[in-house]
Amino acid sequence: MILAAVIALFLQAPPDTLAPAAVYAVKERPVVRATEAVQVDSLVSAPIQVAEVLQRFTGVQVKDYGGVGGLKTVNVRSLGSEHVGVFLDGIQIDNAQNMQVDLGRFSVDGLETVSLYSGQKSLRLQTAKEYATGAAVYLRTATPRVNALRLRLRGGSFATINPSVTWDRKLGKVMLRAAAEFLGSNGRYKFPCFDTTLVRENGDIRSLRLETQLFGNTRGGEWRLHLYTYGSERGFPGPVIRRAQGFPFSAERQADQDLFLQGSWNQEWNPRYTTAFRFKYANNYTHYDTHPERNPMALPYNLHYRQSSAYGSLAQSYVILDPWSVDLSTDFQYNALGSDVGQFVRPRRGTLTVALATRLAFETFRVAAHLVYQGAWDRFDGKDAGGWTRENRYRDAWMPSLSAFYAPFPWLEADAFVKRSYRLPSFNDLYYSLMGNSRLEPESAFQTGLNLRLHFGMQAWNWSLHLSPYYNRVSNKIVAIPTSSQFRWTMLNLGLVDIAGADVKGVARFRQGDWSVTLTLRYSFQQALDHSTPGGQTWGNQIPYIPLHSGSADLQADWRGWTLAWNTSFYGERWARSANTADYHLDPWSLSDVSLSYRWRKLSAGVHLKNIFNRSYQVVQGYPMPGINGMLSLEYSL
Repeated sequence: MILAAVIALFLQAPPDTLAPAAVYAVKERPVVRATEAVQVDSLVSAPIQVAEVLQRFTGVQVKDYGGVGGLKTVNVRSLGSEHVGVFLDGIQIDNAQNMQVDLGRFSVDGLETVSLYSGQKSLRLQTAKEYATGAAVYLRTATPRVNALRLRLRGGSFATINPSVTWDRKLGKVMLRAAAEFLGSNGRYKFPCFDTTLVRENGDIRSLRLETQLFGNTRGGEWRLHLYTYGSERGFPGPVIRRAQGFPFSAERQADQDLFLQGSWNQEWNPRYTTAFRFKYANNYTHYDTHPERNPMALPYNLHYRQSSAYGSLAQSYVILDPWSVDLSTDFQYNALGSDVGQFVRPRRGTLTVALATRLAFETFRVAAHLVYQGAWDRFDGKDAGGWTRENRYRDAWMPSLSAFYAPFPWLEADAFVKRSYRLPSFNDLYYSLMGNSRLEPESAFQTGLNLRLHFGMQAWNWSLHLSPYYNRVSNKIVAIPTSSQFRWTMLNLGLVDIAGADVKGVARFRQGDWSVTLTLRYSFQQALDHSTPGGQTWGNQIPYIPLHSGSADLQADWRGWTLAWNTSFYGERWARSANTADYHLDPWSLSDVSLSYRWRKLSAGVHLKNIFNRSYQVVQGYPMPGINGMLSLEYSL
């Protein structure tokens, strides 16, 4: 009833007698620009999931466990996926159970931009959580078009089928967007295994996504509501290890039902004072079954989890004197996790995050300072030898940061940041008996980075160069090591990790008549060393799954509706453990993809081939990736 009343209030047209809304006096000038950003509509590689877009960003590693339905998590500058916040329209997509946001569940359909901030983002009216994350991926939904319809069909290898529909409609003063998408795949592909060739089994997926969004305006403000539902049933193929021929590698299955409702309301009360209110309620159900009747070697687990969370944020911005402004953001979140696992505790967590920010933003010089406080109350019930026990635990941290921007010449920009970020162990990290470690310490990170951007233009040519050296020091780094399943992990602290690296990106564009050619080169150097125990066996070793060298090259040519795109990616050698020994060594690998598409009026079609040289490789040890595979796409827009 309350939600309906609020919606009705927003839907009311403002009386004609009201004076026109004041135009805000301060132009938004970002202190630190996005490390990478891409317009989704400009992509020609037919990505189905957000993870496929992020794979080509500089300084990013996407852990991919194979196939369309495999788990996909993102790691930025060796901080770990739990230190990377994923935000949808400014509201974080979180998972208190394991802090692993599976980007395979999020489609690019309906998105306008995907952007990455490798360090500090500093804009007015941010949530407190945005200030607190070590790095952030931002997904921004596209503004609906008036009375539009888009039908899209993609399909190809592994019996993959992916139809989707998006419908935009104007209802009075409100814009409605409704979207549906189905994804199905058998996940079967060949891979080399020791001295033979096998077929990857139990990697199938069936998922359905339904979304409804409302967009509206008030006098001096705007609001939006977003209802999202997602259901899936998939298999976990498990790691490839030497076993008797014909014995199944895995029969594990997982079913998910996710739902969330989120909304925001931005309101300019006067030319100096503006607020942004955001809220979210999420409910996630997971059923995991090892099916020991199909695999007698599997541990007999049939587990059910229900996670719920409620979140609210109020951001306030006050202009003291243009261009000097002050922001105060206050977030509160409550998470609860229930399960039928024997002796499983019932954890609840309340988290308060408060951020105070001030910024001075001139045209060529900008500086911002931020101070974030985060406190979390954990309450959990569980069983020990004496019966049921109850425990309360409180953890808190202060996170200061400073960022600056300077553009001394039209062709040169520089920004820099220094900050401290902090993240708590997840519920699974602490309490889950199959993989938890109740002695885990919270993880904190000191981060600093510099970005230099040079750009030149001359007639039909345009060049840009982006150089980003950085240094991160992570204390009590929490590392998740997969065991015999994607569902069960081993959690441990690495006492101290020093990360020094640099990202380089160069872009050259040529435009002449109907022709447009773009070449993008990326290179990342990441030295992430375990410095936990001086003189120990892992001292000075590269931490798991971080390549010292990686890079990519993109070439795209456009002519009269035709687009040809080529991508080659390279990843250097890595290790699956901090013990950099031959047993855990992963060979370097490279991939090449090619796409050809054509757009004519309201119709577009494309063919997309991945791993065209059929390379054998593993992103995660024991999880072979597909060889050559293809996808066809067809889209019709009204």
